[in-house]
Amino acid sequence: MKEGSRANALLVELLLVILFFMLGATTLVQLFADSKHKTIQAKATNVAIMEAENIADGLYGTDDPDAMLKEYGFSEQDGVWTLAKGEYTLTVTREDEDTETGVFRKFTINGHGDGKDLFALPSTRYLPKEVSP
Repeated sequence: MKEGSRANALLVELLLVILFFMLGATTLVQLFADSKHKTIQAKATNVAIMEAENIADGLYGTDDPDAMLKEYGFSEQDGVWTLAKGEYTLTVTREDEDTETGVFRKFTINGHGDGKDLFALPSTRYLPKEVSP
């Protein structure tokens, strides 16, 4: 009878060790999956920011921003320009403020991805008017 209880105790101990091993392995797999997802999201964010910086530079240097945005592949709907890429979407909004001495153009480039806002990048340009004395 003593041998049977020893064997049962050994089996219970082995089952507990296997249980803790499986819990540890599950936790590690979950951590690796989360880190992989964050790596992919960070790469997409970096690519989106670099593209948004190029667009901001282009908007600053052009006299016809609508044509430039069309050239980049944006589509316009209700005054908001949208460019959908694989892992992210860029949107551009424009605000013009007329003053006595010129026009202040402000563009905001927003990056969206994975169901959340990634960044907002402003681009401004002042276009002076001719002022007569």
